[in-house]
Amino acid sequence: MKKTALSLALVAIVLSSLAFAAAGADANRTLTGEYVWDQTGRGGALEAVFTPTGDGTWEVSFHFTFRGRPHTYSGTAEGSLDDGPLEGTVKNENRRRTFTFQGTVEGGLFRGTHAEIEDGRAYRTGTLTLEG
Repeated sequence: MKKTALSLALVAIVLSSLAFAAAGADANRTLTGEYVWDQTGRGGALEAVFTPTGDGTWEVSFHFTFRGRPHTYSGTAEGSLDDGPLEGTVKNENRRRTFTFQGTVEGGLFRGTHAEIEDGRAYRTGTLTLEG
């Protein structure tokens, strides 16, 4: 009897853990689009994975290729992925460069700008669009 109760409790814990993990995985939002780098006028495909951390707050990872090399810039974001303002700050892989992005989501389409922070100032580096 004790073994049966213990086994049932263990099964319940495992099932609830799996359900929680599945719910967390579904909470991620992936948006796709493109970026343009002002200096060169060139850009490319962009994927942004947003993981919720609270009400309107996110961890974000941008995945893109620049000059033939894949990159992932990671950081945080605040705002809506559906409608309204959205902004954030990310760092490159070695954490030496900081970029910001800001813009507005209208009807599920984000249009915004990105900038690099140097000496405490933001210098515009280009534009980006995302949807999903």
